[in-house]
Amino acid sequence: MKSLLKVTLYIFLFIGSSILLFIGTNENDHNTPQLEFNEAYNPALKNLNSIQKLEYFMDKTTQNLKINPNDTAQYVFYISEILKSRFYHGLSNYNLSDNWIAVLLGKISWSHFTAIVNPNDIIKHSEALCSQQAIVFIELLKRKNITYRTVGLGPKEGPGHFLCEVYYDNAWHLYDIDKEPQWYLINDAHKDMNYYINQPDQLYKTYKYRMTRAEFDHLINKVSFGAPNEFPAKNMLLFHRVTKTITYLIPILLLLLSIEQAKKLKKQY
Repeated sequence: MKSLLKVTLYIFLFIGSSILLFIGTNENDHNTPQLEFNEAYNPALKNLNSIQKLEYFMDKTTQNLKINPNDTAQYVFYISEILKSRFYHGLSNYNLSDNWIAVLLGKISWSHFTAIVNPNDIIKHSEALCSQQAIVFIELLKRKNITYRTVGLGPKEGPGHFLCEVYYDNAWHLYDIDKEPQWYLINDAHKDMNYYINQPDQLYKTYKYRMTRAEFDHLINKVSFGAPNEFPAKNMLLFHRVTKTITYLIPILLLLLSIEQAKKLKKQY
């Protein structure tokens, strides 16, 4: 009787853990985008749903526009503009079929466990947070051997903002895919963040249609820089990869256990 109960339990758990791999919906991809402001989002770019497709699109378009691939400033400006149209502001999360362990832990512990940090998974969605959009941006830079570093604004407890700097012409240059600052409003566009810390009024001119002055001052009161070419969410990326692997291993383990218990049950009879 004990072996029979074990077989039944293992089979039940095997079926349940297997079903979880095939259910789930992308709740955060709305039919009608929830735009925070007049974002540059273009739904026609949704078909660029892999990094490979996005990179190919960038390469073909820059070639057609006769953009010199060695002109880093021009190339970086172009891909930043395309990414502004590819995403709108929001949070992209994993669902049950993507990684049910992360979803479960996100429900009972820390909601950030479900937030996607893998650029290959972020690009499958239309909405993304500032950090998620920056991750896709730096993935494209990395593929072109362009040096970057992340820039974090605001205190750790939040609210905060995430953007990055790109190194070319012997200097760092600030880019913000998510908030889409209006750089044309100032003459000293795309300087490094340290420059704008000393010239906050200039930088605020580019953000004045995106946030209040109080919100802006709160953000630039605390600035942190990542190391050059360092991925900003290494630990979370590792967590997602490990837990996703486990979601596939669990059904296999349960199947093997049920087979083993079935063999023992057969011997008893």
